[in-house]
Amino acid sequence: MSTPISRSRFLKTLAALGLSAVAAKLLAQLKLSSNVLDLFRQSNYFAPKFTCRLLGPSQKVGHMLRGDLPTGPVKETKTTTVTIIGGGIAGLSAAWWLKKEGLSDFVILDLEPVVGGNSRSGKNQISAYPWGAHYVPIPNKESLYVRQLFEELKIIQGYAASGEAIYDELMLCHQPQDRLFKDGAFHDGLVPKRGLQKQEEDDISRFFEKMIAFRQAQGSDGQPAFAIPIALSSRDKQFTELDKISMAQWLKNNNFATKPLLWYVDYCCRDDYGSTAAFVSAWAGIHYFAGRRGTAANSEPNAVLTWPQGNGFLVEQLKMPLSKNIQLNALVTNIKEVDGKLVTTYLNHENNQFASTTSEFVILATPRFIANKLLAGSSGQATASANLAPENSQRNALAAAQAPTYAPTYAPWIVANISLKNIPDGQGVLPAWDNVSYYSPSLGYVVANHQEITTRHKPTVITYYFPLSQQEPKAARQALFKASPEQWSKTIVEDLEKMHPGIANEIISIDLWPWGHGMVRPSVGEMWGESRQKMNEPRGNIFFAHSDMSGISNFEEAQYHGVEAAKIILAKQT
Repeated sequence: MSTPISRSRFLKTLAALGLSAVAAKLLAQLKLSSNVLDLFRQSNYFAPKFTCRLLGPSQKVGHMLRGDLPTGPVKETKTTTVTIIGGGIAGLSAAWWLKKEGLSDFVILDLEPVVGGNSRSGKNQISAYPWGAHYVPIPNKESLYVRQLFEELKIIQGYAASGEAIYDELMLCHQPQDRLFKDGAFHDGLVPKRGLQKQEEDDISRFFEKMIAFRQAQGSDGQPAFAIPIALSSRDKQFTELDKISMAQWLKNNNFATKPLLWYVDYCCRDDYGSTAAFVSAWAGIHYFAGRRGTAANSEPNAVLTWPQGNGFLVEQLKMPLSKNIQLNALVTNIKEVDGKLVTTYLNHENNQFASTTSEFVILATPRFIANKLLAGSSGQATASANLAPENSQRNALAAAQAPTYAPTYAPWIVANISLKNIPDGQGVLPAWDNVSYYSPSLGYVVANHQEITTRHKPTVITYYFPLSQQEPKAARQALFKASPEQWSKTIVEDLEKMHPGIANEIISIDLWPWGHGMVRPSVGEMWGESRQKMNEPRGNIFFAHSDMSGISNFEEAQYHGVEAAKIILAKQT
């Protein structure tokens, strides 16, 4: 029997299937090739009638890590208890926990001119807006660190007699939350509804029945089958074995073949993982739907918390008490053990001078491919400082430890913040926070100032997301950076015109933000394989903290690993 499906009940958590036939059809409808380079070769030079800028993270400085790491005389050395490398959510969360537990003697080194990682945000005269992560779902009961932070920030304002949290109404996503453009008009929710055949309706209902069962399941170890953070999930083989096949294969094995469902699952995969279901682990795909179990006293289950600047709001809150502990524009080039201490050398690329910290502990809160480079480069190099004491003759722990071999793949994205004279009109339901097209290879857009009391008939900013998921990541990255801002703008505007004819006339400006390594991809075999488990192993007094260690890129996982690293260090201090 068909049952109504609420998108908000299965918020932004992924399952996945990437069907080449479906993808090809969608791309054809947009007159785009699955090869992004072909897309641009087919386009003439586009001269926009609006301002168009290409922004983004410090690509030139970051690429210095590709070759031989730079060296030079160290001008300044600072002694501290903990050096945190990376000021994304993991690094900021580690600092948050250290400080709240009484350890304030630490420094955060971040490559960028601002902290935040892929939770960075921007602002113009119209609104603040995200450059990446833009919401956090209502946390599960086991998401203790998230709940504790939200209590401190008054996002959780109290608890009802039932024990459920009461959330700040201004931070709960206002209705309408999401809508889907299909068959010429928008309808409420993101699950396809309009024009479905009975078999398609039955498939969708049967799929969600299975997801509900997974959501309620527990392993023989008493743990939930799919938890947040992932580390608290059951190790029962009946669930972890799902990691050995793709989400596409799982769907096929369970006789799911109708196009609306396959589109929806593939959309979800691209949305949270930047990859199609053909590459996403079935365990990760099911976790998208089964992992979210948060409830609140004053909202629907699995509602989301969001802000105009997206998760940049949480970055701002975390960094406020840490201003004296943060060193920006710091390109770390070397981590070396000297006389039992860890010496971290970095280049301040703002003044082009080298400096260093000497600390008892290091938290490497960077993506793993950067951590690998730093450890591999540090193990065999001489210390780049004439001011440092020579190394002990005893065996150097860093030199002896092989750099971690786990090398996950990363999904490239482009994000565009588009300032408009008026919010786009469209047939069907009113504009929502999240607006998606059934016919687009993009993920559509969110309305940055949706949380205002009214956003109708006034200037607004929409944040448009495009994961380059139809190619292998390396080729997609090359295409991402080869295209000019004008070419990307042309592609984006042509896409939006499908939903909103005439939107080009409403555009004030487009700012583009390419993410070459936007997020880790939870590929088949990587969620419960041995290599990811080894990512948690420290190297002496070097500890790792990043969402990479979960195989899934989201706030909860990054925060969890940051706090766990901080807790280990605090335990060693006592």
